[in-house]
Amino acid sequence: MAELFIDGFDKYGPVGLTNNTLLQSLLTATEWTSVSASNATCSLVAGLSATGAALALGAGSATFTLTKSLGANYTRLIGGIRFSSTLVNPVAIQFLDGASNQCAIVVNTTTGTISVTNGAYTGTVLGTSAASVSAGTAHYLEWDITFGNSASYQLWLDGTSILTGTGDTQATANARATGFALIAGRVVGASVVFTVDDLYLFDTTGSTNNAVLLTNPRVETTVPTGDSATAFLFGAGLLGAAAAYQGVTTTNAPGANQLFLRKYTPSANCTLNSVAIVPGGTSGTAKFKAVAYADSAGAPGSLLSSGTEVVGCTSGSTLTGALVTPQALTAGTPCWIGFITDTSVVLQQADIGTAGYKAANTYTSGAPGLAPAMTGGQPSWLLYGNVSGITAQNWLELANNPALGDLSYVYSDTVNDEDLFTFGALSVNPDAIYTVAVKGNIRREAGGSPTLDFRTKSSGTTSSGGTTGIGPGATYEWRGSFFPVDPNTGVAWTASGLNAATCGMKIAS
Repeated sequence: MAELFIDGFDKYGPVGLTNNTLLQSLLTATEWTSVSASNATCSLVAGLSATGAALALGAGSATFTLTKSLGANYTRLIGGIRFSSTLVNPVAIQFLDGASNQCAIVVNTTTGTISVTNGAYTGTVLGTSAASVSAGTAHYLEWDITFGNSASYQLWLDGTSILTGTGDTQATANARATGFALIAGRVVGASVVFTVDDLYLFDTTGSTNNAVLLTNPRVETTVPTGDSATAFLFGAGLLGAAAAYQGVTTTNAPGANQLFLRKYTPSANCTLNSVAIVPGGTSGTAKFKAVAYADSAGAPGSLLSSGTEVVGCTSGSTLTGALVTPQALTAGTPCWIGFITDTSVVLQQADIGTAGYKAANTYTSGAPGLAPAMTGGQPSWLLYGNVSGITAQNWLELANNPALGDLSYVYSDTVNDEDLFTFGALSVNPDAIYTVAVKGNIRREAGGSPTLDFRTKSSGTTSSGGTTGIGPGATYEWRGSFFPVDPNTGVAWTASGLNAATCGMKIAS
């Protein structure tokens, strides 16, 4: 199998996620190995190609380095990445042997020319292109590099060869690479943003995807839109999943003696058991009670249930208020959930939107039986509901971006249990589909050593792709398998074939 790694930077959250701490944890808890970014930042911005997000690496007073370990030794690597930079500055793809620099591809400061260097991206230059890039322009850069003391390398920019040569691409004692890094280099006195998208990395094995593509490729990411087969069991689900993580670092205090709510519409019949928020401040005496209201012509109406009192909160720790009477919710019927509180405590926001509502309410009087007139346009507090009772609609728990771990999941410990899902159609009819990656954010329960296969089914033919018997770790991580050909035809995918296929996972052992 030639495919080693593919990332469209779409599954770490939506465009506009600027919470640097959260995003770094999502990157390194999933596909990437480590981040070195003291006093540097990252965020998700509009994709450099037509769909999804791109990752913006910000080098301010320090360099930003995002590293990926490949888990094996490679004597030759082929790949490509779409990129742009706010300044013509040192941005690089650094190839690694363990923790040591092997060689690098670097966009040079001021000139915008592109070089191959020995060792670090600041190391001895082996060759430099005549072609150059300008600040703020997006380009697709591809490479074919062999690692050795006298080895060949070649670079392409937007499908055109710009540099070829032979040199010492082996700075260590080993003619190999075991990983690579994306680097936004520091420019003194300037804030630099290195934006990346549509990354692929191949080796030269196998009969497909073993050469540079030269077609301005892009990675399009989709999530499940429906079920085709359901054997896994419901584990946990959310009402308001998009508000379950702090996409920005902003906080806001609804105020003391307030009723504050957000409106959500369940996608499936379910039971609302509790409501959660994440305070951005600490108080040992603040009191909270969860509330749920029916919708009345687009506004909060009658009280459905109030919650048990929670006293005290800690900054950054989820505060969950259980409802005294769990509420059955109907798919497609809106409801309003939130809290009453006696103390002004800042709350984390999910985003920079204004989806919140609030009204004055004396806490000691309890939740009003009929919601008062609410003031809209309040911040989008990080506020969601925990639900149960969703049956035979497993896709709902897996369609979150980013993945939400134990807040929303399905599970199985039965060998041969298989879930398959439908997906939305590709946004365009592509000239070629080089591979399909089926990925999942998975972990195992304590004990045992189960294995899992990711699956694709096309016209009745099912395949586990190039990687089988995946053993999940104890914490959530992205794992997957590649499908370079349609299992039904044995040749390259067509758009119609992929659009009709279903994908999912199966307990292998």
